[in-house]
Amino acid sequence: MAEYGTADIHNVLLAGRRSTGKTTLAEALLFRAGEITRQGTIESGTCASDFEKEERDHQHSVYSALLHATHQGRRINILDLPGAPDLVGQAIACLPAAETMVLVMDPEIGVDSMSRRLVKLAHELDLPIAIVANRISECVSSLAPFLSELKEIFGRGCLPINLPADNGSAVVDCLLNGAGESDLGPVGGFHTELLDQIVEIDDDLMERYLEGEEPNYEALHEPFERAMDQGHVVPICFTDAVSGAGVEALLDVIVRHFPSPPEGNPRPFFIGEGEDEAPFRYEDDPGKPLLAHVFHVTTDPYLGKLCFFRVYQGTIKSGEQVLIGEGKRPIRLSHIFQLQGKERTETKEIIAGDMGAVAKIDDLHLGDVLHDDHLLDHVHHKSLPYPAPLHALAVVPKTRGDETKIAEVLARIREEDPTFAADFDPDTHELIIHGLGQMHLNLVLERIKNDGVDVEAKPPKIAYRETILGRAEGHYRHKKQSGGAGQFGEVYLRVEPLERGAGFEFVDKIVGGVIPKGFMTAIEKGIRDIMRQGIAAGYPVEDVRVTVYDGKTHSVDSKEIAFKTAGKFAFKDAFLKANPAILEPIVSIEVTTPGDTVGSITGDLSSRRGKVYGTDVMGSGTTVVKASVPLAEVMEYEPALKSMTKGRGSYTMELSHYDPVPARVAEELASKFNGS
Repeated sequence: MAEYGTADIHNVLLAGRRSTGKTTLAEALLFRAGEITRQGTIESGTCASDFEKEERDHQHSVYSALLHATHQGRRINILDLPGAPDLVGQAIACLPAAETMVLVMDPEIGVDSMSRRLVKLAHELDLPIAIVANRISECVSSLAPFLSELKEIFGRGCLPINLPADNGSAVVDCLLNGAGESDLGPVGGFHTELLDQIVEIDDDLMERYLEGEEPNYEALHEPFERAMDQGHVVPICFTDAVSGAGVEALLDVIVRHFPSPPEGNPRPFFIGEGEDEAPFRYEDDPGKPLLAHVFHVTTDPYLGKLCFFRVYQGTIKSGEQVLIGEGKRPIRLSHIFQLQGKERTETKEIIAGDMGAVAKIDDLHLGDVLHDDHLLDHVHHKSLPYPAPLHALAVVPKTRGDETKIAEVLARIREEDPTFAADFDPDTHELIIHGLGQMHLNLVLERIKNDGVDVEAKPPKIAYRETILGRAEGHYRHKKQSGGAGQFGEVYLRVEPLERGAGFEFVDKIVGGVIPKGFMTAIEKGIRDIMRQGIAAGYPVEDVRVTVYDGKTHSVDSKEIAFKTAGKFAFKDAFLKANPAILEPIVSIEVTTPGDTVGSITGDLSSRRGKVYGTDVMGSGTTVVKASVPLAEVMEYEPALKSMTKGRGSYTMELSHYDPVPARVAEELASKFNGS
């Protein structure tokens, strides 16, 4: 049995851009809580959370890791998330598992693009945020401008709950304490500002406060937690994970002030499908029917597939049978574990509000819901805003016969990473892997190599698409008489464009049975086949409506294969008449750069066919440049940005939309496809 209850649990995510010290802070929290006897370092590869080979080699987080600590009798689950933009899929998958996102930031860097992106994601999921200003002993002079910048960008609710003192070697509380000095000035002013913000959401507390009553912890706890849940207060803590300054105070803040599962905003579950879908409110009660959610999947060298889950309601017990979503066949959870990085401890049960892992269940996948009551068959979690994988590489094994091994590795990666995809191109006979950026794909290649397979990678491909800009009609008669049974099928159709992102629409307008219903499926299949292959330049066709309105059959020779062929070539005929266009992916990019390089950045983006649509000047002397630019022009943007900013710039990008390529580019792509 657990030695703590659901109300004693605090689940936090350590999120933020790469190199802000998240993993070092996680290590410091474990050390100060007494979970480990020696604080490991990233450089030595001895941290509890960065234990995979790729993480030790690159000295930064690549995968999400689950840790735990006990402080003041409370259980703290810590999810240490990767901070590179290319690895944001790992972070997004874990967001539903916690009540608080702790955004770890470097005050000298200030508010960067990745931090803004994470805050936006947290708001979308109604996830309360706290901010940790790390490395305070190195940047005391940067702290005051940093606080001003946080307020300017994230709102006036960004207020310190403690303050750096003694030149960054300690911290002093400013929520329950209004006396003393800090590195940022008298504590009293910060104390009053924070109380003023908290009491705004509680009329009774405000009335007593205005009458001169100084609220204590008991009076402040519920309003403070409610203010966090509503985003009315975003508490700021100060730490130095290397020296240990503020680390124990952060543990105190987490267990005293951050929401527990019963106090936090409920995670967005729904029941039913389509028009019948409705919000589902679970109860944070270990005695209720089970409801759990798989938020991370990884591979353990000894246990194989390992699925991390969060229990929202009920209790998961070792050896008991549970159901997966709408599945009717129960599965048995033979072994469940609590995790401390790569270390695992078998346990008998995981209660509501807590996290654990289960091994060797092939039927379990990322995003699955576990339950033990058929009334919960149709409960599912809100879909998460994963970015589309924009980069691609063709990979070929160096050794014949390794195709199966590669397929097995890629299947595992697909299970673990919702932003990775792989498919086989039947025309080029290439295996294509898709990811969020060059770093993402390079890490996949390393993973393949670390699993014992050598591959060659060809230059990245752009995910172009084909469409039409006009309307046209097409016709094809397929007639084959070469001895034996013949083939006959004739199709008339028209094509017209749909809105971007609408996909494909097939309309049957046949009247009088001139084409029997049984052959319409074959016509659609033929059209879909050629749409996958591409027509103008060999890229998939999308955003097209096809209406079949006439045709002919033969009483003996008409067959499915004949109408499949006729549909395929009738579509091609119409497509080439309908002003075909090649579409290219356009990405939204945010570049965080020092103010003295803004001109270079905007000029460079313009030279890449980009459109700069805004700049935000930050309080830390940095500027965020916002632009849209064709993906083809920024496939290898990081080296150029590093050169222009002397390593001080960073960026994030995600798919915005598709636009027609310039005529010159379209001609080049078509010529390459047609071999001319």
